[in-house]
Amino acid sequence: MKPLFSVYVVLILSMISCSNDDDSNDAIASGLNGKWNLVNISGGFTGIDHDFAIGTIVWDFNETNNMVTVTNNNTDTTISDILPSGTYSYSIVDKESIKELIVNDINRGTFEMTNDEFIINEQFRDGFRVVFRR
Repeated sequence: MKPLFSVYVVLILSMISCSNDDDSNDAIASGLNGKWNLVNISGGFTGIDHDFAIGTIVWDFNETNNMVTVTNNNTDTTISDILPSGTYSYSIVDKESIKELIVNDINRGTFEMTNDEFIINEQFRDGFRVVFRR
């Protein structure tokens, strides 16, 4: 009976010590809540570098429901602007201290943030570097 009891104790202790860490950070910890203006997009295979006027493309993050509403008023179809107007789900994944932004189940790249700016960088795969400001 003692060996069986020991197995139960080990099982119970291992279940208690488990945490619910799923490598994702909730939006509250990210600081993304609110409106962000896409101000520059650069990189890609062709090496573009385009500035957008404040208000042309706005991403409005809602940390309560992990949704982002994109208002895209860019009329130049020759310039990549990431997403058309619409509402998308988002999350932030933390992989080995590198945060990645997932929008609509697509990894948009690494995510870096300061108080008034955040950058999505996917240049490691010949993608874009996208800069947002408040």
